[in-house]
Amino acid sequence: MFNDFQLPLTPPRASSFAYEYDLLFWYISLVVLLGGGLTIATMIYFCFRYAAKSEPAQTPRLLGSTSIEVTWTLIPFLFFASFFVWGVRIYSNKISAPIDVPEYYVVGKQWMWKIQHPTGQREINELHLPLNRTVRITGTSEDVIHDFAIPAFRSKFDVVPGRYVTTWYHPTKVGKYHIFCDQYCGMGHSQMVGTVIVMNPSDYDAWLQGLHVSEEGKNPVDGSASWEGKKLFLKLQCNACHNADGVGRAPQLAGIYMQRRPLQGGRDVLADDAYLRESIRDPMAKIVDGWKPIMPAYPRSQVSEEELLNLVAYIRSLRNANDLPKRYDRYPAPVGAPGAPTDEGGLTRE
Repeated sequence: MFNDFQLPLTPPRASSFAYEYDLLFWYISLVVLLGGGLTIATMIYFCFRYAAKSEPAQTPRLLGSTSIEVTWTLIPFLFFASFFVWGVRIYSNKISAPIDVPEYYVVGKQWMWKIQHPTGQREINELHLPLNRTVRITGTSEDVIHDFAIPAFRSKFDVVPGRYVTTWYHPTKVGKYHIFCDQYCGMGHSQMVGTVIVMNPSDYDAWLQGLHVSEEGKNPVDGSASWEGKKLFLKLQCNACHNADGVGRAPQLAGIYMQRRPLQGGRDVLADDAYLRESIRDPMAKIVDGWKPIMPAYPRSQVSEEELLNLVAYIRSLRNANDLPKRYDRYPAPVGAPGAPTDEGGLTRE
């Protein structure tokens, strides 16, 4: 009956961070266990050593010892300081996500995980990753706060509506591992689970080539986040103002990512992911110097969080003006949407 029953002490270790985390975890556990055991053993010894004798005796007056008090204060302090220093080093390394590695997008939604690969493949509640390759994960949520947790990687992070949160993984062991939502998010919270599938690089590359060819029958790379963002950029007719000729009614977008942007009022701002996101959701929040505030806002009813990720990825991919599309009639915007064609063939403006 119990032949196949296994109760592992800890989840499997399947990432580089998991090994670092476990070393610190077992170090803290060992120190606390030995310290607690020594304290309990000393108490038991004192209970017998200094127990009242059969004949009543006056308790001697104890004046204490400065050296003993300094010792039992300093030694625990050094151990706790080592916990802090080691933990800060691991934490700072974990939150410093590299920017020159493939970026995967995770969107939490009651009650599922929607995942998109750099080359466009999409998954629901599954994440395929190559072995021994560092990857960057950017997450957000469509509704409430969720928490993307992979115990085998010793990693979890909150995905928050209206924000991008980033972490990174370096898988070190082939296999299948659990994904959980570690933040209570409603009635279906316990069902918000998934699987990480770590594959050998050759198997992963073959998997990429055989999954979800785009609707136009192109190579799967055409389904990347920036490709999907370009289609939405054309559909919303953003290039009617942000055009390649540099004579539009809005700033040039090519090459602006991670550059300082001058704003009205004399301030400037770094054009990072958060700035690009805010400029699409609420373009009046930060107006670029020299331009009129004519851009309409795009709320979630028009552009979902997943679509917004794609738009930001596309803007990030623009390096020069030639990268901007010069036509938008292939993906017409819905009638009535900002920038949609009118019956007279012009463009509506808000």
